[in-house]
Amino acid sequence: MEREVDSELAFHLEMRVRELLEQGMTPDDARAAALARFGDVDRITEACRELGRRRNEDMRRAEWLTELRHDLRYAVRGLRASPGFTAVVLLTLAMGIGASTTIFSVANAVLLRPFPYHEPERIVRLYETNPTTETFSISAPDYLDWLERVRGLSQLAAFTGENVSLLGDGDPEELAAMAATPSLFPLLGVRQRLGRVFSEEEGKPGASARVVLLSYAFWQTRFGGDPRVLGRALNLSGTSYEVIGVMPPEFVFPGNPALWQPLAPDMIARGETARGNRRLGVIGRLAPNVTAERALDEMRSIARDLARQYPETNREWGANVTSLEDWLIGDELRTRVQVLLVAVGLLLLMGCVNVANLLLSRATARQREMSVRAALGAGRGRIVRQLLTESLVLAAIGAALGVAVTVMAVPVLRDVGETAIPRLDELSIDWRVISFGIVASLVTGLLFGIAPALQASRADLNDVLRSGGRVAAAGRLRSILIVTSVALALVLLVGAGLVGRSFERLMRVDYGFRTEGVFTASLTVANERYRERAKRAAFYAEAARRLGAAPGIRAVGFTNIAPFSGGSTAIRFAVVGRQQASADEYLSANWRSVTPGYFAALGVALKKGRLIAESDGQQAPRVVVITETMARQVWPGVDPVGQQIAVGGNAATAWTVVGVVGDIRDQLLEEDPEPMMYLSFQQVSWDTMWLLVRGTGDPLALAPVVRREIHAIDPLLPVANEQPLARLVLEIAAQPRFTTLIFGLFASAAFVLAVVGVYGIVAYGVTQRTREFGVRLALGATPSRIVGSVVRHGVGLAGFGIAIGLWAAYALSRFMQGILYDVAATDTMTYLAVAALLAGCAAAASILPARWAARLDPVRALRDE
Repeated sequence: MEREVDSELAFHLEMRVRELLEQGMTPDDARAAALARFGDVDRITEACRELGRRRNEDMRRAEWLTELRHDLRYAVRGLRASPGFTAVVLLTLAMGIGASTTIFSVANAVLLRPFPYHEPERIVRLYETNPTTETFSISAPDYLDWLERVRGLSQLAAFTGENVSLLGDGDPEELAAMAATPSLFPLLGVRQRLGRVFSEEEGKPGASARVVLLSYAFWQTRFGGDPRVLGRALNLSGTSYEVIGVMPPEFVFPGNPALWQPLAPDMIARGETARGNRRLGVIGRLAPNVTAERALDEMRSIARDLARQYPETNREWGANVTSLEDWLIGDELRTRVQVLLVAVGLLLLMGCVNVANLLLSRATARQREMSVRAALGAGRGRIVRQLLTESLVLAAIGAALGVAVTVMAVPVLRDVGETAIPRLDELSIDWRVISFGIVASLVTGLLFGIAPALQASRADLNDVLRSGGRVAAAGRLRSILIVTSVALALVLLVGAGLVGRSFERLMRVDYGFRTEGVFTASLTVANERYRERAKRAAFYAEAARRLGAAPGIRAVGFTNIAPFSGGSTAIRFAVVGRQQASADEYLSANWRSVTPGYFAALGVALKKGRLIAESDGQQAPRVVVITETMARQVWPGVDPVGQQIAVGGNAATAWTVVGVVGDIRDQLLEEDPEPMMYLSFQQVSWDTMWLLVRGTGDPLALAPVVRREIHAIDPLLPVANEQPLARLVLEIAAQPRFTTLIFGLFASAAFVLAVVGVYGIVAYGVTQRTREFGVRLALGATPSRIVGSVVRHGVGLAGFGIAIGLWAAYALSRFMQGILYDVAATDTMTYLAVAALLAGCAAAASILPARWAARLDPVRALRDE
């Protein structure tokens, strides 16, 4: 083009020069005048070249679009002409892309989507630590000292959850509330939807403001989104609170509180007793240019200073700083989601392998067509582009079907796991999920389309025409793909087997109590009528008496924390009369405040001594019942009954061990029982208590009885969290159950794809070897030998895949150990069982085509060939 432009400009310039020479000008003057008339020749040349380039680009673009339209029409016609092939491919792609997009949506909601706070990466969670845990709550005095001394955190905020009773219109209702310092909302960068948030005055130590904020969900469900709710008075546990604001819909916080109240730690609470009462959660925002590591060093330094200043309560206590993600998500859930992402990636890759195998078969059948097109002038690149277009059309339709699968699966997953998996209630299809689906379809289209396209474009016209359109199939490549498919299936099946065995063992764990027939509910008596401990004790005693007398009820008990209800309480203690082994010795145990009927209601066995009794009142000597683990750890080889402990470091009050009971698991199923002590509810009271009722039939049938008897004592007291105790056990296992379910679905799909793939390659091989089998049968080969030959081929391919899969599964096993319970990631039985299953199914899948080959008519087979 550039030469054409230069030649054209030179021609016109020369013609002008000749005209000027004919007019009598000298050659130099004529050329100078012609150039002056022409103007800037270089500029004109470049402009002409640019116009030429644009014209060529437009022509190429138009040609490319024309060819693309032709390729798309041809691809659609070809796919419509092969409905069976198209349906199988689209089903495989929909399964792979749909599963991968669905699990990506889970990862997006749980891990990838930013938290709805301002600069969430600079928000940290703060804990106090002791020799037994790195994540303990903070006392109000320690929080106030942190607030004064810390410099690496620009903001600090404290919060604590509680239950309140909403009284007034209708039946009393128990609500989850959160008390928070006014600094919480500015720290998170959250603004109210209506009204205002807490003022600094309402959070000053000693303040007692009666104001409340509503969550958006509670505002909608209780008040219908009425903006006139501002200024309205709410009766919360017998005290009037003024509604001053409503939080925005996107604001979420752990515990999903319906109400927010101001928290005002009291300066007077800096005494030694209050300093040991650790019940606050604390978050902070990193100051500019301060890292989490630097903030952690500073907090540990402050903790050491407090330990020196307050040795009675802080000597063994330190500080810890974790990220917001570690607090809200945690390592175990992060690992589970990452393992699922790897699993679904393997399933998608396996789908690509199987589709590539199908396309190879189709490309082999179309080699005559491709060879004729090549003979008519189509280049290899043109043929490859045509076949890739068909692959991308399949991928696009498969992606659309996959996204449809995701649209249907997302609400189901959200309903199944939102109560147990953090942030799963935010599960939705957003631009990230759609983008992932599009990218997945493009990548899969290229992955499964490139090998068949290259194979088909290599066809030689003479060979094809001479063989009547049948050339040697890409047997080696197809065999490699089948081996890959079997290997991927084995990896997924091993993962599913390990997760399934882990979950099965988790569900068989001995809790130490019996859930059958037990009904649970929670009661909160945090109001003025029950401020005195004696009144609270009298209420629970009367409730236990009335319920115990009701028909169908065998035992009634109360405790401050029900098994697997999500809470825990722990305290330090010392053995009276025993010298500390070292200055660093730290003894602690979980504790529960219980009524006498608690042990019978749960079915916890007494091992020694006696249980908590009605006589263990407020004025009686302090008593404690301990578990076998605590007895074994604190008094090894010694009878603990009659021993005394000083609880909370208070040596002035001794608690006498009066009994030993069996261990229970009440926090996590996968953790061994921890040391536990049970205290009399009359001696250690609690605002919220869990009711445990053991009946003779369906636990839910006890709900009306419980409400009737409780309201007979106090009609203003709400009965909340009504459910069978077995449901709490199921909910605590929700994450492993979710992982097991997803892994099982993936493994089932992978198993089907692998078996179908082995059947397909063996059947295709039989078709290609029809002449060979005909000759062998004509020469006297027995049908059994033909069957053995075919089956050995199929099992041999599966064997290679199994060997590679075993190696790959072993290499990836270290990523699985973090989500397994009581099962090694290299469990030999699981590996062998999966290998045997795949080998057996591969043999079974090979028998059908083998029997068809053995029944061939030699004469007809040779004539057809």
